[in-house]
Amino acid sequence: MRIVMFIASRYGLECYRAIDAMDDIEIVGILTTPVHFVLRYEKNKTKEMSNAIYQEVIEENISKHVPVYVTDKVNDEKSIGVIRSWEPDLIVVSGWYHIIKEMILAIPQKGVIGLHSSLLPNYRGGAPLVWQLINGEKRAGITLFYMEQGTDTGDIIAQREVPIEEDDDIGTLYKKVGEKGIELLRNYIPQIMANCAPRERQLDVAQYRIYPQRKKEEGRIDWTENARNIYNFVRAQTRPYPGAFSTYEGYIVSIWKCRIVEIEDNNDPAGLIVNIMEKNEGKYPVVATGEQGYGLEIIDYSIQDEKIDIPMQKGKMLV
Repeated sequence: MRIVMFIASRYGLECYRAIDAMDDIEIVGILTTPVHFVLRYEKNKTKEMSNAIYQEVIEENISKHVPVYVTDKVNDEKSIGVIRSWEPDLIVVSGWYHIIKEMILAIPQKGVIGLHSSLLPNYRGGAPLVWQLINGEKRAGITLFYMEQGTDTGDIIAQREVPIEEDDDIGTLYKKVGEKGIELLRNYIPQIMANCAPRERQLDVAQYRIYPQRKKEEGRIDWTENARNIYNFVRAQTRPYPGAFSTYEGYIVSIWKCRIVEIEDNNDPAGLIVNIMEKNEGKYPVVATGEQGYGLEIIDYSIQDEKIDIPMQKGKMLV
C-alpha cells in the first residue's frame, strides 16, 4: 500500500518510522513545513511555530530516496498537484498543524487518517493534552480517525485510554499517549489495507467544546486559584513547553515543577512566599495560594535572565 505522510513534529517523525518498518507498506512521499511558519487558527488568530524535525526529515529521506515536499500552504494547487503525483492509497497525518481541505481528503482511495490526543469527541481542537491536565482530568487518550471537513469530527477507527497519575506532567503523559498512538497505527493500518478496519461515526459532536491553541503569554499563574488548580496548570505546561510563569522582583520566573503542601492558615495573600524550605542542598520557596491552608512548594524554577542570581526570599511576592 502506498502511503503519504504529513508530519511536522517529533511525534510525527516517530509515527513515520513506525509505519516505514511495517510490511507491505511503501511511503511514497512526505509533506512537512518550513523550519519556521505561522499557524492560523480560529478567526484572525495566528501563532508562530517551529518545525523541530525539518533537518532530520530532509536528511533521512535523501538516503531513502523518499520525496519530501516543504510547504506551509498545504491546500494550494501546487501542493495538491504534488500529492496527486505520488498516487497515495492512504494519507497519514500525525504531528501536523494545518487544516486539510476537501480537495486533499478526496485524493487517496482509502482516505486520510489522523491521530488526535484525546478520546474524541471530547477535547477537539488544539493542545488537547495540555487542556486535559489543566482541567484536572483523571484519564486521557488518543484516537485514530478518518479525517473530514470539520475540527476532529471524522469517523473513529479506534481509541486507547491511559490514566493520568498524580505525578504525571505533560512530558510523561505525552510519552504514554504517544506509545498508544503508535500501537494504533501498527494494529489498524493493516486492517485499512485489507478493507476491514472498524469505522464508527462520532455522535453529538456539537455538544463538545472545541479547545483553542495556547500561546506562551497564557501561561501566567493566577495565585488566587486553589492549590490543585495551580499544580495542574504548572504540570500541563512544563518542559518541553514554555512553562507556566510568574513575576518576582520584576523578572519573569518560569516554574517547571511544584507540589502541594499544607501551610499555616493565617490568611496570607495569594502569591506571598511564606517559607523557604532547605533540603538536599537546595532552597525551595513555599507560596500561598487562594486556598487557605494550602500552598505550593516550588521545586524547579528558572529566572528570565540566567546571568542574574536572584534568590527568592520569604515575605516577597510572586505576581
